[in-house]
Amino acid sequence: MLIFKWRKFLVFVGDVVIFYVALAAALYFRHLDYISLDFLVQHLKAFSFLLPVWALVFYAVGFYDIRRLNKLVALINQSIITFSVNLLLAAAAFYLFSPHLGLTPKTHLFLALLFFHLLAPIWRRLWVKIFFPKLLLQRVAFLGSNPLVEDIKTDLQRNPYLGFSAISLSTLKAKYEPTHGYWRPRGRRGGGLEVKFDLLVLVADDVHKNPVLESMLLSSAVMEEIPVITHLDFYEDLYGKIPPEHAAQLNWLMSNVLHKDKRVYGHIKRALGIFVSLLALVAALPVMALVYLGLKAEGGLGEPAFFFQKRVGYLGKRFVLWKFRTMVKGSDKAGPFSGPVGKDRRVTAFGRFLRQTRLDELPQLWNVLKGDMALVGPRPEWIREVNILEHKVPHYHLRHLVQPGLTGWAQIHLPPTSSETQSLEKLQYDLYYVKNMSLALDLGILLRTIRRVFQGDAAFLADSRGGEVQQGV
Repeated sequence: MLIFKWRKFLVFVGDVVIFYVALAAALYFRHLDYISLDFLVQHLKAFSFLLPVWALVFYAVGFYDIRRLNKLVALINQSIITFSVNLLLAAAAFYLFSPHLGLTPKTHLFLALLFFHLLAPIWRRLWVKIFFPKLLLQRVAFLGSNPLVEDIKTDLQRNPYLGFSAISLSTLKAKYEPTHGYWRPRGRRGGGLEVKFDLLVLVADDVHKNPVLESMLLSSAVMEEIPVITHLDFYEDLYGKIPPEHAAQLNWLMSNVLHKDKRVYGHIKRALGIFVSLLALVAALPVMALVYLGLKAEGGLGEPAFFFQKRVGYLGKRFVLWKFRTMVKGSDKAGPFSGPVGKDRRVTAFGRFLRQTRLDELPQLWNVLKGDMALVGPRPEWIREVNILEHKVPHYHLRHLVQPGLTGWAQIHLPPTSSETQSLEKLQYDLYYVKNMSLALDLGILLRTIRRVFQGDAAFLADSRGGEVQQGV
């Protein structure tokens, strides 16, 4: 919803301002003299085409993830990574397009990038410490209550940088018009209530318990142009996931899945999947050959280099998933969810390297090319695990309404699952993708997957916990 997306947009607007301030500062400190207007405009034109590229890199490393902007160490690490990547991209761009740009900046480019990546974390710290909790804080009134709403309230109280403050309805009283003898809202935020709020969140199944208060609040919200949303929509936009019990309701299926015509999106997604997977397979052939030789050298010529396993895909269809072997032969005989919490001794030394670098996933490009999988979608699970989860995780089958993928919304938010409880958490993110899947969301997931590939599971888990205090909300 717009009420959430404008926050990230404002962070981006600040980056645009910082970008040009950094460029002007770089030109000044390089020459320490008056800069002519023509000289400045020439550099502004040449550097401006880099802004969207650098912004995409920022997005890929999580620089626009509001829930993680409160971590100073993470901001510094991300800034170092983006500085290195953006410097390489900018140098390559100016090298390739210098005849068209009319510039071959070296010192200017380095200084502009340096200032930009020094100011960007400072801007985010100001955002977290000042703009969100003091200037842009939105007061939220919850009409009705249930355990999910109480968890949301607790999370908002613990994390003021989210920019919301829960208002207690017990302190809200109507202002009556003595001349008319009955209450009515004054409109245009004119004071229909003694306590102001900026957003009204409804618990649809609970509001009927207090019809007088319900009528007063809804009327005031309409007349005073206050946004009104359900607690489930608020939850979805705040956390990027959907409670499974809500997704099983017929009205959710009718509104978000069954009536939507995704044929055009599906055809485009399939065409892109074929093109990207074919291109990636050709480019990765030398690497895959080296991995194949490494596996043979480690396990012997008689040991298989590939691992095949039946997985559940679109609409429950079974298919054989390809991977490079990372565990000793016969490890799957231990059964579903049998991996230990700590170091798994079944994983070979070379297999651990393949997992850390994600090289073991490369053969799945063949699954994408065949049409068993897409580039983006819920992760396909082992049949034996699905048989368990179908009985123990409510409405688990809903994730099979879309084609599984190499990467997905759940994968960029959670580490690999190894228990039924973790699978329930992952399902909430998968259902969010089922509802909101689009080419724009797919592109965002692919960009954020870049960070996930180069981030270890331990570091990713620590980062996720730091960003979301209550994963189970």
